Amino acid sequence: MSAVLTERLVAIALAARQAGQGGKGAIYDAACKELGMSRATLARKIKEVAVMAPRKRRSDAGQSALTLDEAKLISAALMETTRKNDKRLYSIKDAVTMLRANNAIRAEFLDTETGELRPLSESTIHRALRMYGLHPDQLLAPAPVTEMASKHPNHVWQIDASLCTLYYLGNGAKGLQGMEGQVYYKNKPGNLVRVMDQLLVRFVGTEHASNAIAVRFYTGGETTENALDFLMWMMTQRHDPQGNPMPLHGVPFMLYTDQGGCFKSAPFRNFCSAMGIKQEWHKPRNSRATGQVEVSQNIAERGFESRLRFLDPATITIARLNAMAELWMHKRNGTKKHSRHGMRPYAAWSTITTEHLRIAPSMELMRSLPASLAEPRQVSGNMTVSYALKKGQGSREYDLRYVPGVSPRSKVLVCVNPLAAPAVRVGVTDPATGEIVWHQVEPVAEGWMGYQAGAPVLGQSEFQAMPATPADERRARIAAQAFATPQGPATPTQVQAAQKAGTAPYVGQFDPFADIKAGAASLPTYLQRPGTQHAAAAPTVEAARMSVAAACKYMRQELGDAYDPSTYAWLTERHGTAGVPDEVVKGLVAARRLALTATPAAGGLRAVGGGL
Repeated sequence: MSAVLTERLVAIALAARQAGQGGKGAIYDAACKELGMSRATLARKIKEVAVMAPRKRRSDAGQSALTLDEAKLISAALMETTRKNDKRLYSIKDAVTMLRANNAIRAEFLDTETGELRPLSESTIHRALRMYGLHPDQLLAPAPVTEMASKHPNHVWQIDASLCTLYYLGNGAKGLQGMEGQVYYKNKPGNLVRVMDQLLVRFVGTEHASNAIAVRFYTGGETTENALDFLMWMMTQRHDPQGNPMPLHGVPFMLYTDQGGCFKSAPFRNFCSAMGIKQEWHKPRNSRATGQVEVSQNIAERGFESRLRFLDPATITIARLNAMAELWMHKRNGTKKHSRHGMRPYAAWSTITTEHLRIAPSMELMRSLPASLAEPRQVSGNMTVSYALKKGQGSREYDLRYVPGVSPRSKVLVCVNPLAAPAVRVGVTDPATGEIVWHQVEPVAEGWMGYQAGAPVLGQSEFQAMPATPADERRARIAAQAFATPQGPATPTQVQAAQKAGTAPYVGQFDPFADIKAGAASLPTYLQRPGTQHAAAAPTVEAARMSVAAACKYMRQELGDAYDPSTYAWLTERHGTAGVPDEVVKGLVAARRLALTATPAAGGLRAVGGGL
């Protein structure tokens, strides 16, 4: 801008300021015509060269027609309808309309020109809420944070897992595929489920003191197995393409994560405990506590994953992806200076002392350490136990026939190392030392209809007895002693013969009543007490009776052709409806049989009805 134009603009600004209210417009219009500028251009250039007087504060500044109580009600309605992700479901307009309809607020002002009460505008209510400090934007502002420091490299590591929303690893020749928004957006969850097993999970770890980053990709989700593998990989020393050892390794003293299930699982916690790593988890919905690793997630996504778009997807495998990620990691940690300490992360980490660098053991040893919390199980009759590897999954059978010290109904401990699944660890207490001895047991392979694979087939396979269990061996020793002979303990054949013959055990070895005899021999002498005779009398029990017809039927069955038909009339005459006693019926039968066996005398009399 020339000096002449600048001087002229200053003069125009001064004239407009002196003209007062109502006269500025004419001065500005004349200046625009003179200089060939629009009104907006003129105002902008005047602002650049002229010193403008500060705007006067309104006399009613800091005041609002919306009362504090009304502002509190509106703010409460907005906050109570805000979701946990800070998304507001209620607008200020809707909240005010609802509260006005319920006569909870008035939110109005007096129009001095017309003298009527008019509702406050939405913008006015917005300003009033901000003036009172009750606007949701103000109330939802994050709390201030305190920067936490580490004492030395490897003092604190932070680990976080995040679903890669850009790519998934397709099957076969498809390779790396992009997660197109129009295909996998939230309203089409079926498309997401279809590729769930191929979704990439990005694990990122940071060393808190140096801010060095470690990145690795996995499939299968945020599982305990993936979390353990990443931590073990991060603790193991790596090498660059030339074979040179690289920084950022060793066993950290503390691990800081969110409260994801994979980091709080029993195997992960057991591993950290075995390695001497203290675990800390930040509170839910407080991701800023692990802000370093959260920022590193974004760095990895933007700095590394963005480059994958320019590669042939068919050539990308999980192994190549991790190899490229490690190369990117080394380059960034070795070249990018960090603003906090002014050093490259690898250089900052390399200041670690010998006492703080705890070298990680071999991968084989580390993979043997994680295990779930041991659960008690009872061994079934077929020498198996049931165990579910994960909640919600079906149980599997594990054969314990060849585990020493196990018998049916024995109590064992079962746990699983997720890195060795589906095999489980079975713990058996050693009776000699009292220590728990662990055995690795593979699951039983299932055959047709759920039978064990290789099980003998009825009628087609030779029966194979189970191996002798400790209980079997103990029972055999007890039986040999129970049926011992003068020559010593009985043999299995002698035991079987004795049991078959019903021979009593321990015959001649001890008297089972010895303790009773000893106790009876030393009983005290008791003083006899007089008593009163009880007046109870035996009840009168009448003999059983049967009807005449039933009696005759019984006698016909007992005597056959020897039965006398006149017996019916004879019994009816003597007993009638009272019934025939049982002893009478049996006496008639006995008498008739006796008469039939006796030799009849010449001219003897015949007894009617059996002679009774």
